[in-house]
Parts: sequence; C-alpha cells; structure tokens
Amino acid sequence: MESWYYTGGLGRFKLPRRPGRGRAAPEGTSVVHIVINPKSGSGPKRHVLAELRAALRAQGRDVREYTTTSPGDATRYAASVQHEAELVIAWGGDGTVREIASALAGTPVAVLACPVGTENLLAKELRIPAHPRRLAEIVARGRVAEFDLGVVNGRSFLMIIGVGFDGEVVRRLASVRRGHITHLSYFWPIWRTFWEHDFPKMRVVADGQEVFHDYGLAFVGNISRYAVGLRICRHAQFDDGLLDLVVFSCHQQTALVLHAAWTLLRRHPLKGSVIYRQVRRARIETDRPVPTQYDGDVGENTPLDISLHPGKLRLLVPPPRPALGLWPWLGEIPA
Repeated sequence: MESWYYTGGLGRFKLPRRPGRGRAAPEGTSVVHIVINPKSGSGPKRHVLAELRAALRAQGRDVREYTTTSPGDATRYAASVQHEAELVIAWGGDGTVREIASALAGTPVAVLACPVGTENLLAKELRIPAHPRRLAEIVARGRVAEFDLGVVNGRSFLMIIGVGFDGEVVRRLASVRRGHITHLSYFWPIWRTFWEHDFPKMRVVADGQEVFHDYGLAFVGNISRYAVGLRICRHAQFDDGLLDLVVFSCHQQTALVLHAAWTLLRRHPLKGSVIYRQVRRARIETDRPVPTQYDGDVGENTPLDISLHPGKLRLLVPPPRPALGLWPWLGEIPA
C-alpha cells in the first residue's frame, strides 16, 4: 500500500488507491463527495451549494453528491466511500459533521465542514466561510488540521456534550422539529425548560477521581465555542489530546442565570461555583436518567462514559493568515 502525505491544498494529497464505491474517476482526478443534509439550510444556501459544485468542477474535480434520508445515513455513506474519496464535504449542521467524522476518524480522508446549519459551531471555530468561492479556495489551498474526537457511550462526538439543562432543551426541540430550524426555534424550548427544569444530583469522576457530587449541570467539550457565542470550555483546543470538563453547581434557576452571566463576561471559572478540568476520561452519573445532547443532537440519557477516540479526524481548514488568529485566546490554529 502506498503512503500518503499532505503539504497544503487538496491537489497535493497522495492516497492509497483501493477499490471504492461507484464509478471510477479518470486517472489523476480528485474525487470529492458532498454529503447533503436536506433539513439543513434554507433556499439561499441551496444556491451556494450549486455555486460550490460549479467551482469544484471548474478545478477539474470529480464531484459526487449524496442526500441523507435518516439519522446515521451520513455515517453509512462516508464509510462506504472512504477508500476512494480524498475529501468529504459536510453540507449540513454540526450533527452532519459528527456523523461523517464517526466513519472517517483514523483514515486519511479529509473533511470540510460547511456552515449550513443553525449554530455551525465547528465552522465558526475554524473560521470557515459560507461563500462558495472561498470554500473552493479552501479545497484548493487549505491545510489539514488533525482533530481530536471524543467517544461517549460508544458514540463519537466532535464538539461538546451537555448534561442536564441544555440536553432537555435539545430534546424538547427535537420532539417538534419538522425541518430547517433557526435560533428563534429555540425560544420556547429554552423558556419552558428554564421554568420547569429540576436540576439533578450528579456525580462526576475525572480520570478516576471524583471531582463533583452535588446538584448541577455539566459539559464536556473539545472546542471553546458554544451556542450564541458562549465560551463554556474556554481553554479547549481541538488537537491537544484532552477534553475540557466544566461542571456548574446549580440548585435552582437563579444560580443558572448567574452562571450564564459570568460565562458571557468570560469570567468563569474565576467566578461562581464552577469546576474546570482538562481530562482524558470522565464518567457522569445522576440520581435519575437525565437528557443529554451531543453536538446539538439528542444524546442518550445518563450515565455517560466519556473518553478520547484513538484516531484523529483530518479537517480541511483555511490557509494560514498571520493577521487573524483562529484560537480565540491563544492565537492561530497550530500547524
């Protein structure tokens, strides 16, 4: 089997050539698969997809598209093309990226996360633009960053797990979702959860040591960014081989408001009853089954066993621009 390497730009990949799915590409042609989540993106974003498709074909690439039909479909498709694809483009929200990552972690196939969903946390963290020509430029001249992948109860996650309050918000939203959602879609689920949520008593064990046993809510993250600009896991770096664990002690709604205020002011864990640890493994137990969310999608109820995936995900990111730092606190994304 040939080796592979990367020096910047999709045109410089050298990948193993193995039998793949579908038609064979002409010799020397770069194969790009676009996985489309039809529930993500409004009408204007569909025009962006058409422009991106045209720009990639103008670069001489063999572009193949697949539209998902059900949860887990993106994972199945990505797994089926991993031996022929050089790049898989995720045309959907953070959940679509997570499904693709589940199949491609530990392989030489790169993934480009397009900002098509509601929050687009990963694309924002990596400063991936929405303009089709700039996306095509990333394909041509971007570079690959190796991204840590988390595992929770045997399922992969990329960005953040929420236990308790936000898990309940996501569960309520999913129960009424019928298609594309906006930030306004979250209003009633958040409002109802705020007034009705009963904070669970939870036990949190980090790398074998109990660090919390009280009422509250918890997050485990791999990036610093969260919804509406919150920096909950503010020290998180996606390539450091660690996960950031944040636990907020909360007995009632007033404590939640205070925690939210300190987080907006970027003062936690300096203020409030907050535990912040960088870990490789964690377990979260609660006094009753509690809803969770993984990367914005409904997760399993507690308890949770969380660890790092042994493989890395290769993410295509914009070329370096020294004047603009991608890490919100530390400067640019490491090469």
